Order: sequence, then C-alpha cells, then structure tokens
Amino acid sequence: MFNLCVDQLTMYIRRTKTPNSPRQSVQIVEGYRDDSGKVKQRILRHLGVFADKAEETKLVALAEELIVQIKKEREEESAQGSLFDRYDNPKRGRPCKKTIADIVPVSDVKLQDIVEERRICEGVHEIGGAVYDQMGFSSLLSRRRYNEILRDVVLHRMVEPCSKRRCAFILADKFGIEHNLDAIYHMMDKIESAIPKIKELAFSSTLSLIPNKEVSLAFFDVTTLYFESTETDSLRNFGYSKDHRFNTTQVVLALATNEDGLPLGYELFSGNTAEVSTLISAIKSWESYMKIKDVCFIADRAMFSKENLKVLDESGYRYIVAAKLKTLTQARQNQILDGNNYSPATLGSEFAWLAEFEHEGKRLITSYKSKRAHKDAKDRATILSKITKTIGEKGNTKKLISNSSIKKYTSTDGKSQTYIDETKIEQDAMWDGIHGIITNDKYINAQEAIAKYSRLWVIEAQFRINKHNLEMRPIYHWSPKRIESHIAICYMSFALLKQIEYRAQITQKISPISITDILLGVQSSILKHKRTGDLYRLPGAMKLEAIKLYRAFGIKRSTDAEIYIK
Repeated sequence: MFNLCVDQLTMYIRRTKTPNSPRQSVQIVEGYRDDSGKVKQRILRHLGVFADKAEETKLVALAEELIVQIKKEREEESAQGSLFDRYDNPKRGRPCKKTIADIVPVSDVKLQDIVEERRICEGVHEIGGAVYDQMGFSSLLSRRRYNEILRDVVLHRMVEPCSKRRCAFILADKFGIEHNLDAIYHMMDKIESAIPKIKELAFSSTLSLIPNKEVSLAFFDVTTLYFESTETDSLRNFGYSKDHRFNTTQVVLALATNEDGLPLGYELFSGNTAEVSTLISAIKSWESYMKIKDVCFIADRAMFSKENLKVLDESGYRYIVAAKLKTLTQARQNQILDGNNYSPATLGSEFAWLAEFEHEGKRLITSYKSKRAHKDAKDRATILSKITKTIGEKGNTKKLISNSSIKKYTSTDGKSQTYIDETKIEQDAMWDGIHGIITNDKYINAQEAIAKYSRLWVIEAQFRINKHNLEMRPIYHWSPKRIESHIAICYMSFALLKQIEYRAQITQKISPISITDILLGVQSSILKHKRTGDLYRLPGAMKLEAIKLYRAFGIKRSTDAEIYIK
C-alpha cells in the first residue's frame, strides 16, 4: 500500500490481486465518510494491471502523478469552475444574444422542430486539452487570448497538421473555434521568448512519468528540415540534406528522448551546421534544467569525433556512441577482424560473439551477429546488381551519382572507365555482421552497453512522427522568429502526443495514429431550432476505443443533449 491513511480521508494507491491469476491491478482510492459518519473507500481511477516489477513501477509512478493532478484540479474547480467551461462556452466574455432562461428547454424541444447545423470534433480538446493544461502550457504567453490561440493551434497540429491558413479554417469548420489568421501570426511572434520555458515544461512532464523521476538514458540524433525556398539567412542555409533536398535551404534539428521516446529537449541550428558539432551545443543548452551528469547519452557514429568525446570526458558526461571501425588504425582493425579475440554471448534473444579493446582510454566493444552479416551481404548484393545493370562490366558512374556506395565497390582504369572492383568487395565482406561502440562508462558490462545502444531506433521513430505525422517540414515561414515558433509549436504537439501515448499504453496498446483517429472521432452535433434559432448540443456515440481512452484519463463525457451557447 502507498500513503494508506483512511482516517485522514486521503487518496492512496491500492494494489489488488486478480482471482486465479498472478497479475495485480493498481487503483487510486479515496477514503470518505458517508452520511452516518462511517469511513468508506471509493475507486477514483483504475490504472491497469501488471505482471512484473517494471510494469508495476510505471503504473505506480503514473498514479502518484495523477493524485497530484486530481488534487490540483479539485482546487481549481472549487475556485474557478469546471475545466471544460471553455468548450461549453467557447466565446465567453462576449455578450450572449439570449440568456439561458430565454432558450426553449431541451425537454420541450420536438424532433421535427430541429435540424443539424453542424458537427464539431470535441475529443481533441477534451483529452488533448486536459493533458495540455496539466503539462503547464496554458499560461506561456502574456495575454490570455494568445494562450488560447496557441493551445488550439498546438492541439490541431497534433491531429491534422497543415498550414496556418488552413488551420484557421479547419478550427472553425470542424471544431467550432474561430481564430483570425492575423491573430495566429501575431501569436507566433510572441512565442520566441517562451521557447526556453516550453522546453523546461516538456522535460518536467516527461520527468513526472518516469519511475524515480530520474533520466538515466538520453538518445540523441539530428535531422534536417527543408524549405521550399533557396533564400538564406541566419537559420536557413544549404547543407547536407537527410531528405535529399540539396537544391533547397534547410535547418538542422537536434532532438533527445528517453528510452520510451518521451522528449527531453531539442535545439535548432543553421542548415549548414555539421552533425558532429550539435551534440555539445545541445547539452550545454539543456544543462539549465536537466541533471546532465546523471545521464548516459546514446548517439550514432555521426557524433564520433575526438573533439566531441574529449569535451564529454572532460565534462564528466557518460556516453555510448557507435564507432567508425574502418577509420581505426590498421593494427586495431586486424584485432577486430581476428575471431580469436571473440567470446560467445547472448544479446537479447540472439546469439552473438563479443570482443572488447582499450581505445584511447575508453572501451571499444565489438559484436558479431550472423543475422546482421546476412543483411550486410544482401544490401551489398542489391547495390552491385544496380551497378551491373546500369554500367555493365565497365562504364561511366555518372549515371549512378545518386548512389553513395558506388566508390566502395568500383575503381577507374587509365581510360576513365569505371569497373566493379572485386578486391574492394572482398575487403568489405570481411566486415559483414560486425558492429562497434565506444563508451567511457567503466562499470557497465558489454552486453548491457550494446543493449542500450540498440534502442537508438527509438529516437529515429520520434523523428518519423515529427516529420510525417506532425508534418514539421517542409517549412514555409521565412523569418527566423517565425521558423523558431513553428518548430516550437511542432515540439509542443509532439510532447503532448507522446504524453497521451505513454499514459494510454500503460493500460492498452495504442499508436499515435490511432490516438488521433480516436480523438477526431469523438464528436457532437449542433442542432438548430427552426423557429427560434436556438442551438443545442447532442454528443455523438463513442466507440469502444474512445471509451477506453477517456477512461485512461479519468474524463467523463456526458451523453445528454444540452443548450449550446456560442
């Protein structure tokens, strides 16, 4: 039991066993006194079931956070009213043409007297809006009007990303919320000064969901975001494009997440910034709110440079980065390729061979997997097949200029004819299945270090969400201030979506796409009285998936028709 103190009538966490099963459930329970003064308990939230210690830890951490949120919401409601007053009256502050007393009661309205005027989506604001407020984003800007616009724009991008002009149209058409386009742009001009606070609040929200409230791993990577423009400035510039858009300007985005994909921080760099120089700059920026010394950074081989590792070592940061094995000394390469230096091991559920070497005061850990070797050989065969089909035994490689692996397998003779070099193929095949990492952590064992690095795919998955689900690029804004604001809005949407996904996945398997589909499907019909023009709101039926999602966040949705005031 946690915080069990019924005599004080407080909330606490209860674990209950499931009959005929080893699994247990976690609940938030509250003690109260009935009319006779007898102490009883009621369940406020059922969070889900767990089968092992890891699942239990996550559920308990979430329960602790929810207890704090529930108490805070009760205090706010007692002083200010319901959390969702805004959606019942989205234009509060404006004088109503009619008072409630002037409107025909729902009970007196006949079916033949009403028609559907429009249908509005409410799930996005009821679930997403509640989480947005809990993350502390609702008071970032100085004016309440700007905060309301920012909230609506962030929520809209989370489910239906598009241009700001189209965003204003869809908010009015599908959500019943009207914002002038100029007002949206004015709001964006106010965001720049709030960006440090946005990063801090997103990190704090991530921390609130993590067991022990400590970040132990940070996965780091960078990507490029292109513009439909060739104009350059302090941010927009030409550089190496990961989207293969070398004819347009771009910016470089650095992102860090924990092992669950929850955001830790981001930084934006000029488009011509080299990947290798982003890590140190980003870390120095995040030091203001993150306990960097306690974090182990995981990054790919693009971050592997002597200068980077030297700064990380001198600063006392721990790291695990991929090693560029083929750039090491010939003597070291010979050691890595010598099978006598390897011993058998198990990596996850896969058999492998491991070797470890001292490298410039750090640990170089290499592994060989037959599955990886098979993939490397297959990828090489695909490239060689393309070369052969295009140039034959000899030819001009200008036809294959888009293929970055051409030089690995070809050579040029004295007549400027390119041919497939069998010696290069044999040398490349020697490295099939071999991968290496470098770490300065003296205490972590080799298997654990490789296992942690193998989860680098998590950060890659988050980039896909940002670039595809949230359509962070292409960017159509041109001023540095608007560009920064656009990225900040996208990051807020990303942080919000990951919060919803993480909390929902504790009790059910759900993807970001499913979340947006479910939220967009929770709607209400706005009905209009033919004679009086009075408006009524009739909530639509909810699918089982939506009911589960609402239940996961403890939000109850009325199914009764009611008067609707614009």
